[in-house]
Parts: sequence; structure tokens; C-alpha cells
Amino acid sequence: MRIDDYNAAKALTDKLKQSLPITVKAGKEFLKTLKQKGEDANPDREFEVDFVGYSGDDGGIMCGLKEPNNPESKEKYVSSITHLKIDPHHPLAAEVQAYQRQRIRKLMLQNSGGFTAELMTIEPMKKKKSAKGFGN
Repeated sequence: MRIDDYNAAKALTDKLKQSLPITVKAGKEFLKTLKQKGEDANPDREFEVDFVGYSGDDGGIMCGLKEPNNPESKEKYVSSITHLKIDPHHPLAAEVQAYQRQRIRKLMLQNSGGFTAELMTIEPMKKKKSAKGFGN
């Protein structure tokens, strides 16, 4: 089952690359990862996205992060954009949030299995051209 619309995700990735750096905060999953590593898991901690790339359906749009308030830190992070909260004043915030909602919804459907997930694997039928005239 496809998670992302490849062309839309690639277009958003290109737009994000043009607007780097982007200020973000850690989402719930990224905070869990920081906590597991024994690092500061403060939800108000800001990061700066300095790299954006598309890794396909497996990871979606990936972001390279650094701490803008700590230039001495050599620590770098990589996270899926679905695990980040983008600055709401950023010009692409609405597009990123729409991508996040769509991706999370499809991942949840995929992981739940069942009839809905099965329906999502079916490719839509292509419409036939209607024949002109009677009996053609």
C-alpha cells in the first residue's frame, strides 16, 4: 500500500529545501527517542532543520536537525517530518501539517489491517473512453 503521493511529497520536499533553515520542535515520538537517549526531552526545545530529503514511503520526508542555541554542540539528529512540529508562522506550515495528517492517517490504517487497509491497496480503475455513437 502506498503511504505518500510521490509527486506531492517530492514537491513539498523541494519547497522545504528552498526555505531552509526551518525552526521546529520535537513531536511526541521524537521526544520519546530523546528521552531514551538520556537527552533533554523538553517539548519547548527548538531545533533547526538544515537538511530535507525524501526517503520514500518507508520514512517519508526526513529532516536533519541541529540546535540553533548551542553552536558548540556537534550533535545532529535525523527525524521524519511527521515527528516534528513546524513553526506555525512558517509559510509552508499548513502544507506540512496537511502532509503530516495524511501520512499519519494512512500509516494508522496500514497498521490496523482489516478491510479498510485492504481497500487502500486496490488501485483505482481507469475510466473507459466512451464510444461515440450507437453500437460502437
